[in-house]
Amino acid sequence: MSGNREQVQNRQSNGQPEQGQQVNDAPRKGGWLPLRQMAVVLVVASLGLSLAGCGPVGTSSGLENSASDTSNQFVNRSVRGNLLVSKMLPIRLRLRNGWQPAPENILHDSADLQAYNPDTDIFLIVLGERRASVVAGSLEEQASRYLQLMKTGMSQTLANESLTEVNSIGSAPAVQYELRGVVLEKPVAYLHTTVQLDENYYQVVVWTPDDLRTANIGEMKAIVQGFGPDQR
Repeated sequence: MSGNREQVQNRQSNGQPEQGQQVNDAPRKGGWLPLRQMAVVLVVASLGLSLAGCGPVGTSSGLENSASDTSNQFVNRSVRGNLLVSKMLPIRLRLRNGWQPAPENILHDSADLQAYNPDTDIFLIVLGERRASVVAGSLEEQASRYLQLMKTGMSQTLANESLTEVNSIGSAPAVQYELRGVVLEKPVAYLHTTVQLDENYYQVVVWTPDDLRTANIGEMKAIVQGFGPDQR
């Protein structure tokens, strides 16, 4: 496998994101911290009032290139009805009541889709990667690699990760874990789903403050089920 990070598409390195729909009361970008120069640490302030969630998310092909650049990559997306659609990839997310598109690059510089629910403090990103760019193996093995990558950015895990009963998102095979940990001194609860769709792997990552985990886990699982291919 090539040491260079191979993304699902060639992302623009030095351009500016398109002018898109402005989201009122959007979470502010709090800051960026390199994690061994291979993953991005998210710092998201919910409605500018409190730090709602943070966590490291990256692609496994980046593990082999410590100089991989995870910034200045802009991905276009648009809203079509209640669908958040990637302009670069044939994927979409069905937005449930209360959900909004997040402004580009607020939750993750390389996310193909990103959204949040300001009423419940739940955040979501989708990050795609070519299956050909990662170590050969099963969907379960790849899901485990992604999970281990996330855990490297945690100062503490609050509980062992647990595999959920989900084995598909729509008709696409999937592996889903619940994960809890402390990042930048903030306890966060994650729902991490690896989806195999055509020639790509997609990480659908949803998170919320850990003290809201019990109240929000149902909605977190429901929004993931709205991910799928875009029938254009």
